[in-house]
Amino acid sequence: MKYTFISKTTFENLVNTYLNNLPECKYHKALVNLELLSTIKSVLLDLKNVNICDKNIREWVRKWFYIEEIVPGDYRVMVLTTRKPVL
Repeated sequence: MKYTFISKTTFENLVNTYLNNLPECKYHKALVNLELLSTIKSVLLDLKNVNICDKNIREWVRKWFYIEEIVPGDYRVMVLTTRKPVL
């Protein structure tokens, strides 16, 4: 079986087109990068800390994600609706 992949440039153009067509309020949450994943994990590990990020992000995190302990002290972020890991 032969696979064909799109080029890196094509991929980046697709991502940029997707992001540019989103409303500004959804832009920063559309794709979960390592920085956003770190924020999500921080919120889930310390739900009462209001200094991590703004209220809207904290509410969004609580609504869409949960944290699962893999081994003691090591956690992964899971999507609530699909029960699949993020990244």
